[in-house]
Amino acid sequence: MNKTVERYDKLNLKIESLRLWIVRSDNANYQYDYSLVNKLIMKALKMGATCLDFKIYDNDLRFTLPQQVFGSENLVILSVSRCKICMGVDGKVSCSRLKSLTVDMVYVEGDIIWDIISSCPLIENLSLSICNGMALSPRSMFGKQNVGLVLDKLKCLLLSGINVDTLFFNDFSSKFPCLKNLSVHRCVGYKGIKISSPSLECISFIRNLTRDKILRAKFDVPSIRKFIFSGPIPSLSFKTSTSIWESYISIRCWRSPSVTWILNLNKLLKKLSMSKVYLSLQTGKGCDCAEDIKGLPKPQVENLTIDSYCSELFDVLFRCCRPIYVTQQWFPNVRTRNNDFMEFIYKRVMQEVSLKCCECDLEEVDVEFFDEVVSAWRPRLLDASTTPGADKQIIRLHLRWGR
Repeated sequence: MNKTVERYDKLNLKIESLRLWIVRSDNANYQYDYSLVNKLIMKALKMGATCLDFKIYDNDLRFTLPQQVFGSENLVILSVSRCKICMGVDGKVSCSRLKSLTVDMVYVEGDIIWDIISSCPLIENLSLSICNGMALSPRSMFGKQNVGLVLDKLKCLLLSGINVDTLFFNDFSSKFPCLKNLSVHRCVGYKGIKISSPSLECISFIRNLTRDKILRAKFDVPSIRKFIFSGPIPSLSFKTSTSIWESYISIRCWRSPSVTWILNLNKLLKKLSMSKVYLSLQTGKGCDCAEDIKGLPKPQVENLTIDSYCSELFDVLFRCCRPIYVTQQWFPNVRTRNNDFMEFIYKRVMQEVSLKCCECDLEEVDVEFFDEVVSAWRPRLLDASTTPGADKQIIRLHLRWGR
């Protein structure tokens, strides 16, 4: 690669972008040639590169990104991973054209990242992931020389695996007046939050199941289109003026669901009832609290996916919500075509129809298959000798409820 860059340089050719990914050697004693890495980056900047994507698979973070990177007036897109960022005493930032910045698994000193961002007036996309040495707080982001900093061009913000102060979410619309997409994934340091933003359209929160406390959040988001959550059952409230939005909720419960857990789930579904709800559940085995769940309102759930062979769980769920469709498990990844599992669900749901439980007004269940030719769901007819899992078609159950 060095020879290619040298040849371009001699011919006075420009480089539009440089993607430099350096993988780990199988030799434990191998030493990276950091001087060559530094040289390639500097050459690309000299030759007018507008996009720099740098990643080195070094867990020790021994490589320090050249200070000249943040002095490049040509850069529009910058993505750096697994390195150090150190500006030095006289380090200056002048990335006036930078629109997209991704910083992943790096070590930074103090408030360097925000010093960089404050010098990039056109920044539209910002992604900060696992940045050692950095915390998000009003003091670090809007303190010192950054008082009054407004990221008025920022549209997408991703925060992942970093420390986020609760106060960071205060006066949200003033700090990010044009933000449309907010993602906060596996971050720590915040508990109860309030977010008010007329521009936000997509919000995503992913919480760690074991170490994070229950998220308590209030959202005043009149333009919301999609809400995504994964983690323990949260306590949420929404104020919105839109009637067309979707919520994708993934809940894990390693233990057997308790009465309190079911009641909290029902409360969450009621809070989200103004949206089209897609609910995914992973639960432990055993659920014997059906007789304790009576008289609850039953919010509609557009789609339910569940990863549990616990037959009793369906009785409980049908007492606290009304799923329209039941499909294969999609959390955390799309699973293979497991129609044996769908057959189990079909038989259990049909029991609910035949039993006509006073707490369950399920009247009919249809089976649909996914026609990959036309990319659409179609009805599938069953006879006495056929079960939903008889072949490898992707199937779902369509549940019809009484009024």
